Amino acid sequence: MVDHSLLKNGNKVLVDKQPYIILDTDFVNPGKGQAFTKIKIKNLLNKKTIEKTIKIGEELDEADVTNTTMQYLYQESNNLFFMNLETYEQLELNTSSIDFDPRWLDDGDECNVTLWNNSIIDVELPNFVTCKVIITESVAKGDTVSTTVKDAELDNGISIKVPAFIKQDEQIRINPSTGEYSSRAKNE
Repeated sequence: MVDHSLLKNGNKVLVDKQPYIILDTDFVNPGKGQAFTKIKIKNLLNKKTIEKTIKIGEELDEADVTNTTMQYLYQESNNLFFMNLETYEQLELNTSSIDFDPRWLDDGDECNVTLWNNSIIDVELPNFVTCKVIITESVAKGDTVSTTVKDAELDNGISIKVPAFIKQDEQIRINPSTGEYSSRAKNE
């Protein structure tokens, strides 16, 4: 049970037997009547946001949700497979329950994963991924000073806009949540 005073942003609670994360809380103490807390919560399974009023004395169960780092292994048809780095246990996730293009994941990537009832319910992509430019047009000499962009196809099959100075076979860093070019990859 979650005590009323523990209704804080970021806490995870069960509402109608589904896990939610508290996004916003507002304690209301009207001049007349009983005090209550209005909470804005997001369902961790379907990503829908709702508002709920919790009266003083009303209790919510705490959701047994854990965050851990897992390694992405591979994709087989519509399932993504991840491995727990501590126990080496493998879990799968259907691509219909994610809100990003799975092509941004590369075999061996470490991702922050949210687990509930020993099942993956959310995957957070790395902040940046490194991809190789497979196909891009070349630009005329002297045309590289302006902020012009051109199309480039990456080794994962995704096409993005890159600056004109990027050449074919170059390694670049991309923000996968926006799909935008970030910088050239540094050779290590």
